[in-house]
Order: sequence, then C-alpha cells, then structure tokens
Amino acid sequence: MRTIALSLVAFFACSAAWADSPFDGTWQLNATKSQLAGDTMSFDDAGGGTWKYTDSDQSYSFKPDGSSFTTPMGIERTFQKTGEGYTTTNKKKGLLISTGTWKLSGDGNTLVVESKGTKPNGDTFDNMTTYVRTAPGTGLIGSWKSTKVKLSNPNSLTVQSNGDEVTLAISAVKATCHAKWDGKDYPATGPTVPDGLTLAVSKSGPNSFKLVEKSKGKVIAIIHYHLAADGKSMTGKGTNGEGKEPFTNVYEKQS
Repeated sequence: MRTIALSLVAFFACSAAWADSPFDGTWQLNATKSQLAGDTMSFDDAGGGTWKYTDSDQSYSFKPDGSSFTTPMGIERTFQKTGEGYTTTNKKKGLLISTGTWKLSGDGNTLVVESKGTKPNGDTFDNMTTYVRTAPGTGLIGSWKSTKVKLSNPNSLTVQSNGDEVTLAISAVKATCHAKWDGKDYPATGPTVPDGLTLAVSKSGPNSFKLVEKSKGKVIAIIHYHLAADGKSMTGKGTNGEGKEPFTNVYEKQS
C-alpha cells in the first residue's frame, strides 16, 4: 500500500540530474498540492485463519493474530484485531518504522488508517489515509481504494549532481541513492528502505525526465517529472508498474 512507503516512490523520484542541473538543491514535497490517493489493496480469506493481502507492488499471506511475518519487501509486520479495529507494526531489521491503527466505519464501507512513528533522524510523523470499499466483504475482507492521504511531516530531498553522476539524500530517513543518468537500475539504501529497491532515470528533455522504480526487478512505479519555467517547483505524474493508479507529486525548491 502506498502509505507505507508513500513513498519512497515520491521521495526518491527526483533522482534525475546532470551537470549544472536545474534539479540540484533541496526539494520539499507539498502534500496539499499533490494527489497522493488512488492506490488500491485487497484482503481475501485464505482459510485456516489466514488472510491474503494484495496491492500493485506485492502480495503475501499472514494471520491477523499479532504474530510476526515478513513481506516480500523485507518489512517485518504484525497485524492484530483489537476490538472493532486492528493494530499493526512495521519494522526493518528490528528497527520500528511505524505503528498503525485501522478503523472501520459503522457501515463497514470506509476505512481510516493512521500510521505513527519516528523517522531515523528523530522527527515524528502521524499520517492518515482514508479508503472506501470497492468490493463487498466482511470487516477488512474485500477491496479498497484510497480517497484521501494526509501527511503530517513530508520529507525533503537533496539532489547533488556531478557530471553524469547524481547523489540523492533524504536526511529524515537517512536514505541515499547513487545513480547515473543512463537509464540503468541503481540501488537505494537506508535503514527503512525496502529490500531490492532500485531506480532508473532517463532524460526526456532539458527540464524533464522519466524515472522507473523497481522492487527486486519488478516495476512498481513509472513517473514523468517536469520542472516549472521559473525553476521553483517540479511536478511528477506517475502510475504504478501496471500503468494504473495515477498520482501526482508536487515539489517546491527550498535551496
């Protein structure tokens, strides 16, 4: 689901840069101007107390009993029913990334997910995502689509280029990607970065570029970025790896 990573797609996506690049500097995601909702997920009853979770990035089975399991992206999760809702935890190599509460509306057709945590640099966050049911089911079982995403503390991204090489640093989550402007896959690293995450960037014009994000070789996002004429903002229009679930990221230059 997009709220776990949110990006990671959104925050790593500005990785295109070249010598004297207009993309160099520090960029702040403007969540208000962006369109971050629209991702989908589903839960299916797999029998024997097991559920199957599916989104456009990954699919896995688990038991909602609080026991720990690891997703294909290397995130250690727990998922447990508590009263009328559910609680979750997300860790990476033992480091707590976030805790979550999942609450259904009285009619069972609206779901609000609150995700709280502390970033590796010590900053806190409290994000809210609202989903509506798109396929019938009981409780969480069924299909869902997000309609609203609220980020309490969006990250900033610093881009530094040197010829055809570029370094991307997201200080809040201590994430880094060293890439080149050649369309090849380069690994992103950091304490909360999912396993096997790579980026590939290719020039599409003097003020625009295409980014392809992959998870262990599977395309999970394709984003086309364009710099505004005044160089003060940058807009990315993207989809998931299947060309669906469109979203828009708007960044504003800070320095």
